[in-house]
Amino acid sequence: MTRPGGISLPLGLAVCTAIFLRVAVVVITRHAEPLIDMVEYHQLAVSMLEGRGYAAGNGPTAFREPLYPAFLAAVYRLVGDPSVMAARLVQAGLGGLDAYLAFHAARMLGWGGYALPAAWIVACYPDRILYATYLHREAILGPLWLLQLIAFSRLWGTGGGIGRAVVAGVTVAAGALCNAVLLVTSAAHSVVLLAHPSRRRTVAVVAVWLTAAAIVAPWGYRNLRTLGHWVWLDTKGGNALWEGNNEGWLQGEAEMTIRRAQWDQMEGMSEVEADRFARAQALRFIRAHPGQFLHLWWRKSLQFWRLELLSLFYYKQGYWGDLPRGVLAAAAAVLLPVFPLVVIGAAAGTVIAWRDRGVRVAVFLTLAHCAACSVFIGGFRYHYPVVPTLAALAAMGWRSRAKLRGPVLAAWSLIALAFCFNFADHVAANWEQVLALLGRGGKLDYSDTRSWMKKGLF
Repeated sequence: MTRPGGISLPLGLAVCTAIFLRVAVVVITRHAEPLIDMVEYHQLAVSMLEGRGYAAGNGPTAFREPLYPAFLAAVYRLVGDPSVMAARLVQAGLGGLDAYLAFHAARMLGWGGYALPAAWIVACYPDRILYATYLHREAILGPLWLLQLIAFSRLWGTGGGIGRAVVAGVTVAAGALCNAVLLVTSAAHSVVLLAHPSRRRTVAVVAVWLTAAAIVAPWGYRNLRTLGHWVWLDTKGGNALWEGNNEGWLQGEAEMTIRRAQWDQMEGMSEVEADRFARAQALRFIRAHPGQFLHLWWRKSLQFWRLELLSLFYYKQGYWGDLPRGVLAAAAAVLLPVFPLVVIGAAAGTVIAWRDRGVRVAVFLTLAHCAACSVFIGGFRYHYPVVPTLAALAAMGWRSRAKLRGPVLAAWSLIALAFCFNFADHVAANWEQVLALLGRGGKLDYSDTRSWMKKGLF
């Protein structure tokens, strides 16, 4: 596979465009303050900056994986102040790295002819731009996903090598310490590496995971000292599992069900005890309702391929208060069609070039990530990491669309129609919010209650 090279002028323009667009949004919304999860990430970073360690209001915590708050703390220390604006600007700069890595990931997969279009799609993709302006872990999760893909691609090409395995292990640890679900992606990478087993490949996989374990172990030991229990990554896995697998989900009331359960049943429990209790409740539900568990998993898988609405939620909460209405409407006009165009194009690229090993690997990694996210809460923003590979496949599909003939056309049509039905259902269910975003009236009150999915069709 192709080894990454320098930055050409077209790639440099894509990188500069990515940075410019993200910085522009940050500057326009320079008075935006953290909301919801952003507040927690910021508070954890400030606690680390002030020497109180990784602690929340109630003391030491492991509820959230530590890498992103540590990243924020490093930025705050660098500028000498817990400046949200500084963190957002640094993340905007990382948008250039996002586009650069998307280019080289496509080349490592053997898609050199589609690497530059992929970089441009990532540079201009609305959600990639917006997430760079939030204090959200997705700001570093995107580059981490690509770094891991590149690191493992080098292993696929050589069949092993301790040095490269150690590098891949570092990306596994970083991904896990940012979002524990990425461990499933790491496992999928290892499966690909062992698809044609050999002693060299087996040694490489062992080296990958030993390296990752060695990097994560100090965090687990810290949790043992401060919380009294060995916690490898976080104490929210059980909560996320229960929130996505309970009786309330069948009526679309997952969040309130888990919240009420937490308030009523977890009162007085420690963080670790509450997580274990929630995990036990989720497993009890799954064992008692295996059919419903699969039904919920399927519904959450459909959500994975729906429109990202977090930016609309933040607008409703006032985060985008300084963003001119016309700019927001223009962004929405781009946002609505871009995701379908990327996914439908990616479907075309997949069926056209299915014999290509890189295509099969990319699809396997994407489906593994979707499946893992759907076991837990599920949601729209969890497709965020796979956008660059979808972008490269979309470039391949739209450029090679003349090859859509016969059985290939039939396969693509089936996938495209299924996606369009799922996507249109979601837009229709939230039409009032879409109209409000476009400046046409309506309300910015997110609701999925009118969707066919919630009515039980799926």
